[in-house]
Amino acid sequence: MVIPNLDSVLYDPEVWGDPDTFRPERFIGPDGKLIRYEEFIPFSTGRRVCLGESLARMELFLYLAAMIQHFRFLPPEDGQMPSLEGILGVICSPKPFTFRAVPRL
Repeated sequence: MVIPNLDSVLYDPEVWGDPDTFRPERFIGPDGKLIRYEEFIPFSTGRRVCLGESLARMELFLYLAAMIQHFRFLPPEDGQMPSLEGILGVICSPKPFTFRAVPRL
């Protein structure tokens, strides 16, 4: 069994600067086009790449696009944002959190 440690690449401060900060704009260049980093390998790479990567990307896009079209996502009433710390295991999972999904009119 091979279990690669992708976190060593995905959370490398030398590559990402501040890997624990949510900044989607780091993937958009000055010309507004998508930047593809060689170090961004959430589905692994080479001979061990996930066979379902294209299906997962398509499904995530369709699901998230539909959710964003129909809802606004807001912090809970108390305004407390979720922790960015994860629960470590075979994968890194988020800690339980709450939010509000308000239907768009």
